[in-house]
Amino acid sequence: MRERVEQYILRHELISPGDKVLIGLSGGGDSVALLHILKSLCTRLDFTICAAHLNHGIRGEAAQEDAEFVHDLCDFYGIRVYGGYADIPRLARQRGETLEQAGRMLRYDFLEEAKAFFGADKIAVAHHMDDQAESILLHLVRGSGLRGLCGMAPRRGDIIRPLLCLSKAEIESYLTNENLPYCTDATNFIAEGTRNKLRLETIPYLKREFNPRLVPSLCAMGEMLSEDEGYLCQIAERELNAARREGGFDRAALSRLPLPILSRCIRAALNEIGALTDAERGHIDSIIRLLSARTGARIEIPGADVWTSYELICFGHYIKQTGEWEQPLCLNGETDTEAGTYRVAKCAVTDRPRDRYSACIDADKLPADTLIRQRRAGDRFHRINAPGSKKLKDAYIDAKLPREKRDLALIASGRDVLFAPGLGAAESIKLNVNSKNAVKIEFIQK
Repeated sequence: MRERVEQYILRHELISPGDKVLIGLSGGGDSVALLHILKSLCTRLDFTICAAHLNHGIRGEAAQEDAEFVHDLCDFYGIRVYGGYADIPRLARQRGETLEQAGRMLRYDFLEEAKAFFGADKIAVAHHMDDQAESILLHLVRGSGLRGLCGMAPRRGDIIRPLLCLSKAEIESYLTNENLPYCTDATNFIAEGTRNKLRLETIPYLKREFNPRLVPSLCAMGEMLSEDEGYLCQIAERELNAARREGGFDRAALSRLPLPILSRCIRAALNEIGALTDAERGHIDSIIRLLSARTGARIEIPGADVWTSYELICFGHYIKQTGEWEQPLCLNGETDTEAGTYRVAKCAVTDRPRDRYSACIDADKLPADTLIRQRRAGDRFHRINAPGSKKLKDAYIDAKLPREKRDLALIASGRDVLFAPGLGAAESIKLNVNSKNAVKIEFIQK
């Protein structure tokens, strides 16, 4: 069994030479087997291990005994252990979640905390083939797409699952053969909670009535579907990059994609901004409909905003400034505002701006009442070399400036806009051959 786990680790590149691996150690048989196997492979694969144990505050004295067992076991093997306590029942009540949901989220948060404490590189958890089968069935009954039917990956970020190649029966046999002590959580044998019902009732029934090899069959299916999902995701990543533009993605290019690729492109775009965790199929469908919406249309999903801006669809955090404010402009250095930073420095009369978010101007032409502020009703802008001034709103529209860029800090004198990020400088402050005080203005968005 050690050899199988070793080959699984190498095949999926779960551990690299020199890694420090944190083991999530509950004290149950699965995690004890994981600890024992990884310890036996440390020298051969050149890595070190440490452990973390969280008392979930669910089983009272029994849970405390488990914590003491874990610390004694780690002392015996000379392994450092990071312990913690959490009141999962109280947390579940506060969040309106089941004990299973609240415990899972807090457990992974705790493992990340322990990882940081030890400076570890990976977190090893003891999921095995039977857990994989439960996950696949759980996703199936909930109507999951292909991604969910793949089950758990051998590696997800810094989380690794070295025992996914072993069945529960094989782990139990290993524990017996190696004479390894472990704790037993009595709540695992109570048919309450979705996973316990699957484990104790549904899977035994399916094995008895339909397929004695249900667990390996489901796991093999998960591996095959993982290959399909990986291939589709590669295509989606390529198409997403092809549609990438400054500030967002080309709506027309994305709209031409087949739905299986398009939905994965959207998930990849959400993943880039860290908003994938809570995105459901309904969110994906809403974003797809947004591709054909008018410019400026916007929706909110957990952790992000998605909006249209002319030919683009944008993912991120749409921030519209509220309230009125104004402050002086520093002509030698930086001026920080709640809507961005202005940087001003000397330049040559012959210098040219880098883009429309910078300008080379004649500082002597700035009126005495020049301020940095938000746009206001009645603002007008006379662009350099334009025949005359126009409403600032019309200037934004003519320049096809995204709506979210129209509330950035601008420089103005009264109702005359002297510089607007995305538009550049006004005619009244442009440089000429007689300018004596040339400066370069740069706007840096927060």
